[in-house]
Amino acid sequence: MTIETVRFGQVDLTTCDREPIHVPGSIQPHGVLLVVNRHSQVVVQYAGNTRLLLGIEPGHTLGCSLPDLFEEPMLRPLIAHLQTAEQSADPIILLDLSPRSGQLMLTATFHIQGELALIELEPARASRTASGNPLTQVKTMLAALQSTTEVEACCRAATQQVRAAIGFSRVMVYQFLHDGSGKVIVEDKEDSLGSFLNLHYPASDIPQQAQALYKRSWLRLIPDTHYTPEPLVPAALGPNGAPLDMSFCALRSVSPLHLSYLRNMGVRASMSLSIMIGDTLWGLIVCHNGTARHVAPDLRLACELFAQLFSLQLDARIANAAAQRRAEHQRAQAALAKNLLLTQDIATELVSGKITLLDLISAGGAAILLGGKLHMLGQTPSADAIDDLVAWLKTLEQPVVATFQLGAVFAPAMPWAATACGLLTISLSHQPGDYVMWFRPEVVRRVNWAGDPRKQAEDGPHGPLIMPRTSFVPHTQDIQHQSLPWDLVDLEMAHVFRLWLLETVLRQIADATRQEREAAFTRQSMLMAELDHRVKNTLANIQALVRQTKTQAHSLEEFALGLEMRIRAMAHAHDLLGETSRQGASIRRLIEEELAPFRSGKINNSVICGADFLLLSKAAMPFTMVMHELISNAAKYGALSTAAGNIDIAWSRAPGTGDLVLTWKECNGPPVAPPTRRGFGSVVIERSLLHELKGSGTLTFLPDGVGCILTIPAAYIVHEETQETAYV
Repeated sequence: MTIETVRFGQVDLTTCDREPIHVPGSIQPHGVLLVVNRHSQVVVQYAGNTRLLLGIEPGHTLGCSLPDLFEEPMLRPLIAHLQTAEQSADPIILLDLSPRSGQLMLTATFHIQGELALIELEPARASRTASGNPLTQVKTMLAALQSTTEVEACCRAATQQVRAAIGFSRVMVYQFLHDGSGKVIVEDKEDSLGSFLNLHYPASDIPQQAQALYKRSWLRLIPDTHYTPEPLVPAALGPNGAPLDMSFCALRSVSPLHLSYLRNMGVRASMSLSIMIGDTLWGLIVCHNGTARHVAPDLRLACELFAQLFSLQLDARIANAAAQRRAEHQRAQAALAKNLLLTQDIATELVSGKITLLDLISAGGAAILLGGKLHMLGQTPSADAIDDLVAWLKTLEQPVVATFQLGAVFAPAMPWAATACGLLTISLSHQPGDYVMWFRPEVVRRVNWAGDPRKQAEDGPHGPLIMPRTSFVPHTQDIQHQSLPWDLVDLEMAHVFRLWLLETVLRQIADATRQEREAAFTRQSMLMAELDHRVKNTLANIQALVRQTKTQAHSLEEFALGLEMRIRAMAHAHDLLGETSRQGASIRRLIEEELAPFRSGKINNSVICGADFLLLSKAAMPFTMVMHELISNAAKYGALSTAAGNIDIAWSRAPGTGDLVLTWKECNGPPVAPPTRRGFGSVVIERSLLHELKGSGTLTFLPDGVGCILTIPAAYIVHEETQETAYV
């Protein structure tokens, strides 16, 4: 079988989404890339003007060691990081690195790929004032977001702060829409420039592999779109000739098609920052400049950290808007529940009562098929058309189906566009086929594209080649055969209503007394309130982590790493709670998840002993944060920082009270002395359980190792899962 190779920049009509942009084989010429063996510190591959930045002829670069190229003592931190750093996409920045032969002070940015270190060198900024300090810069930029409450205002403040920081002539927030296209929702620009505000761009302008790269790497800079790439020497490494993965290289050369696209727009310099909501690429902060402009690595790192924290801030505002809609849905569902308790005909009440299906989810019409009887409300297709639709839905066998262009997935629905271009349906049973359906009519949207969105193609040696647009004059188009899209909140409310209808209303009306039905409704309301409470608590926890980590951090890298690890610990606890539908989380697995990164390759470095219990969700989060602080401190300073060190962790139920008592003891680690000041870890360990659970956490600093005793009240223990076991 022959496998086609897609060459960088040579994209035909069938391979547009497979252009290998992560392995371009070249860099942008404003810096030098050194690929170094971590152990020998020898250069095995390079690219860029080594003569200018390093004072060494290109032909002499391969085989040089880092001590040959850079002066002490500035070289020591770089070598130390290379010898100890684990593989990570997160860049490490060293400022003011002095080459032995070059005339310029350099800034080094590097990350690890297995046995290789990818070191990127760029000229350092001539001066760095206090306001140019990355942490100070980020704090200043974040402060401008605090007063905003709406999504658009938050995005507008972000564009203003980024533009003020980097000095580009235009900064925009570009949001990905439901159909894959994008739209400029806010911009901050020089007065002399024309506006891109509200212009749309087709999905093909940012193909899938580019979006995947934006998810992996938060920032991409092109100081000059007219650059000539500097190739890697040699072109490939190893006996198999594998190309170098440059996904996380700031100097990575970009697609020639994209460069042509930018030049056609009149853009000479470009920088993009990702906006991530969870695991979803929500949009981009796009920066354009009419002249070539470089952004120094330390300022880029500040912008990258700002983009990450801005994403959290934006997520909070989106969540707040969604919470308001959930509250409205909850009120409507509560009123509907009271009415349904008094009726014997659920379907009739849902379409003709005081509160109907259209009060739950916004739509033009709705229908419910229950027990073979069809009831309709508002603008809907005919009864015969709904019969055909139900027959199709049965073939899907999905509890919830949503589409904003029904005719595209079910061709017979095309004539129904005036009433049913959009469909959201929940299944109550497969046989005989009970469904609740909401319909939305076609909404013809007039879209102003930034140029004709249709891709132009020219003949090439491998077939038609897609060419970048040469004109960005606004192009108006009417988008047909689509309804307003169903968003995530619509889908969430449909799921909630389906479960409520199945598990609460139908079951309670059939099997329970009126008092039991009222109690079930009260529990449902409490669950909805608890959901809102947990969302608010999670946001508050993240804000507290950011604030406390910031006050304890001594560098930008320490701040970013500390924040990431603490949020990751929270995520592990949430995952374990999710496995039991939030009934509880295994204490043993909470400990194992936190210890796992430090057990690899080490034998008998920890002993865990105790019967397994489920902790209630309220106890799982503070317990996880306490264990994270104990383990991370042990890895940095205590028993886990040495090969001979070990930790004993044991727990049991206290006689009489049933409280859970856990003991932590470190041995054979570095000598221990009581700390001179209280750090964030001590505060978490001693106060977290007390404030949140009325428990306790006590630290002791004995010469042979740190000790800790944790107590969690019995009220937060669900049940015993397994008999007591011990393992190493």
